[in-house]
Amino acid sequence: MEALENLQQLHAEPNFDRFPILSELISNLGGLKFKLSVQRCKAGADIHFENEVDGIKNRAHLRIFFPTETKCVLFFHKKSSIPFSRDRFSYGGVVIDSRSTERFTGRDVREWIQFLISGLKPHVRPASLRKSVPFTIPEDEFIPSEVKHESSI
Repeated sequence: MEALENLQQLHAEPNFDRFPILSELISNLGGLKFKLSVQRCKAGADIHFENEVDGIKNRAHLRIFFPTETKCVLFFHKKSSIPFSRDRFSYGGVVIDSRSTERFTGRDVREWIQFLISGLKPHVRPASLRKSVPFTIPEDEFIPSEVKHESSI
């Protein structure tokens, strides 16, 4: 399936293999029946959920970011609806340490995805999400060739 293959290409990125929960996240994303936009970044990837929420386009984004070789940050945010603005509105993040691979489970992955599909609605907020992360999330520095697809199984 093309959607799953496009998402699995992210595994070729340096550092992905150090974080087993990312494999589960990518696999679950590949099984969704929602349109996703996947953009590779210099330090990870940005995934935009393009389903509709309450009749409007979902603005939820998941930035997968590797600040160091042993850390991965999942940054949940919305981009500004003003076209020329570079603002991002943080809804929290998750810091994954490569040395503690048992900390997050499939339940966490499902909660993260539901939160993103909901458009980052507060009542769907995952228990593992923290309001702040101790890293600066870089500006969008996309690598050319955006991959857009509709995911379905």
